[in-house]
Order: sequence, then structure tokens, then C-alpha cells
Amino acid sequence: MATKQETLWFGYLDAGEKGSFVVRDVTLGTGTPATFYLFNLNRGAILEYRRDIAEPKLRELTEKEADQIDELRVAFEQARKGFTPREERKPKPLPPTRKKAPVEEVEEQDDEDDTDVEIDDDDDEDVEIEADDDDDNEKPDSGAAKKAKK
Repeated sequence: MATKQETLWFGYLDAGEKGSFVVRDVTLGTGTPATFYLFNLNRGAILEYRRDIAEPKLRELTEKEADQIDELRVAFEQARKGFTPREERKPKPLPPTRKKAPVEEVEEQDDEDDTDVEIDDDDDEDVEIEADDDDDNEKPDSGAAKKAKK
């Protein structure tokens, strides 16, 4: 991918011992206005920097440092090949789901027969159960059984 000259900015991040030549590609977005990407030559990688901290430390290259532009461009292009900005790594939103067509409410049909059926309880036979009066088969009453008889 060939980069256009106007999309790249070559400079120096003046951060003491951690200072480095940097390249900024304005087409790389972080997805947040509080940060931006810079290619850091010393680290050999495109890194995300906080705008409020890094921008004041950036400066243009001097005439002597301008000789580094070709080396910076080659190193940046190499790092750019394997780099995917966070904006592009975000999962794409799912397509909208189709709403199901509204289901018409169907009147409940009563499956039961509406014919009235009369139940005659008078025809029940009375069944008498005779108690066995044999004393031999009688079990001694327990305490609970005696209380229940009272």
C-alpha cells in the first residue's frame, strides 16, 4: 500500500531518554479523539499515545534529522503491513433482525360438547360394611388409638 505524502507526518517525540523519531499517519484512527497512533522508530511499532500527553512533546524534524525520513518511511511501511487500527478491529454490528409478522389472535374454540349431562347421585347403592366382632383378631389398643376413641 503506497502512502500519500500528505497523509504522513515525520517528526520527533521529545521525551527525554525515550525520545524517538516518529511517523504519524492521519488515516489511522483509534476510535477516540483522546488518542492517536504514532510509529515509534526506536520501538519499531505503531503505538497509541494519549493526545494530551504526546502532542506537546512532538516537534518537526531539523534539517540534519531530515536525512532520517527515508529510513523512517521504510520502517513505517513495514510496521504498517501487520497493523490493524482498533477502529477496524471492532466487531461489526449485527444486521438488524427481521421482526416476525404479528400473529393474529384466534378465538379459542371449546372442544368440549356443550350438551348438559345430568349426573344422578340418587342411584348410588348404599353399601354396608359389617364389622368383625371376633375378639381373637383384635389388636391391643395403643395409646394414640385410645385417645382417638375418646
